[in-house]
Amino acid sequence: MRAPILKAVAMPPRILLAPFVPAMANLVVQIAWMFILIGALDVNPIVSIVTILSGHVFLVIAGTREPHLSHMMQAWGTNGPAISRNIYKSKGVKLAP
Repeated sequence: MRAPILKAVAMPPRILLAPFVPAMANLVVQIAWMFILIGALDVNPIVSIVTILSGHVFLVIAGTREPHLSHMMQAWGTNGPAISRNIYKSKGVKLAP
């Protein structure tokens, strides 16, 4: 019973060696740009394949360095970047007076 749970946590899902969520986001953005370039500038779609492949290679490299990149993106999306404001006017970030 515990083996599938541990396997899912230990090795997150991948698409062609790239983490799932960044690979799908890359694919959606690149295909949208491809259609925009085809419609607006009449560009050959083969040109867009180079950017799609280079983006995927970058994601494969990033995925090998950090296998849980999908989970990190999902956590950052729900929480957002940490923004702290100074209580009093001063240089630097201070959380207390």
